[in-house]
Amino acid sequence: MSSLKKLVHWLAPLMFFSLLPVVMNAQDNMGKQGTSVTGCLKQGTDHGGYYIMADGKMYEVTGHGVNLAEHVGHTVTVMGHTVKLSEAQEAKKEASEKAEAGSSPYEDFQVTSLKMVSANCSQ
Repeated sequence: MSSLKKLVHWLAPLMFFSLLPVVMNAQDNMGKQGTSVTGCLKQGTDHGGYYIMADGKMYEVTGHGVNLAEHVGHTVTVMGHTVKLSEAQEAKKEASEKAEAGSSPYEDFQVTSLKMVSANCSQ
């Protein structure tokens, strides 16, 4: 076998396996930016906690690089995705989430962007 063929036989699998994590990560992130929630942003009972009630569900919202504090009391549309917290994190937040949600279902939501719809809430 020529040295070029040997090189191709070694490089092709190497390239495939080195790019596989990049492709898998891209697939994992697909669609995560596409979820939006619109509602009144409220201050939660936890320090630094915020939530939105929308469509009969409470979304406990967090966002890195998004200033949620300046939009409390505003109607906003947030883009992002739901997140699954560890059991320890869920146990720590469970009491406040239940108090805020009442009888409504709730989930954690990672905000990637925020758009103010109105400077006040109709609720």
